[in-house]
Amino acid sequence: MEDHGTIAGTQLERATGDFAPVIDRFARFGFAVKGIVTILIGALSLRYALGWGGSVEGPHGAIEALLAEPFGELILAVLAAGLAAYALWMFVEAVVDPEKKGTGVRGIAERGAFFVTGIGYALLARATLSLLLANELSSDMGLEDLAASVLTPVMGRMAVGLAGTMVMVAGLLQLRLGLSAGFRHILRPALPKVWHVAIVATGAFGYATLGLLSLMVGYSLIQVAIRYTPSEAGGWDEALWLLAGLVEGYWLLAVASAGLICYGLYFVLLMRYRSL
Repeated sequence: MEDHGTIAGTQLERATGDFAPVIDRFARFGFAVKGIVTILIGALSLRYALGWGGSVEGPHGAIEALLAEPFGELILAVLAAGLAAYALWMFVEAVVDPEKKGTGVRGIAERGAFFVTGIGYALLARATLSLLLANELSSDMGLEDLAASVLTPVMGRMAVGLAGTMVMVAGLLQLRLGLSAGFRHILRPALPKVWHVAIVATGAFGYATLGLLSLMVGYSLIQVAIRYTPSEAGGWDEALWLLAGLVEGYWLLAVASAGLICYGLYFVLLMRYRSL
């Protein structure tokens, strides 16, 4: 295996042919941007948990906070492109199946979760672009608004319920990955030990944290479908707020925030050290 960012004779190349080098670069760019956004969410939540001010934010709030920073518009442009790149990679994973998940029950479940994740990141990229162009968040950014827009009496409720189920399935898979460190096979061979340890440690803690949050988000969507109440749809920020209120001292929120930071660091490292 070559030690730089391109690929030769890998699963991705066999699955996508001549498009593989382009997809490879888009995917790695997406990994980095997803990691940075996740680190930012975790850092903002950790600051709040430690009593240093601020608030708990989901992806939308964290991205919006960047607009007021120096070079904020340039940063948002890079984030929008990177989020779109990660969405593209999720669609490739779901449709082309370069990792050979297959068409069994487990494979379909994983690929369905990839597809739902791709939709989520595509919507986040669109919202980031809207913020960049209009200096305001588009009105359809939140899960609550998205659920309300599709919550028709029959098919809409089924769609929201199916999405919630897929998110919960993804959460279970993420928990399993975190507890078993089952992602180690995606790393480049002959990886230096220090980087291998860093990736496994951050990935395990990060996946376990994300699995918990995904289960909470997916459950909220299923409740929307059952009760016909879009206001119950919640994303990462609502899940983190719930954790903040479960115990005194915000220590549970602090642990979850640290987990998100680790998950973000894991994806930043994957940009360089994942085999595609």
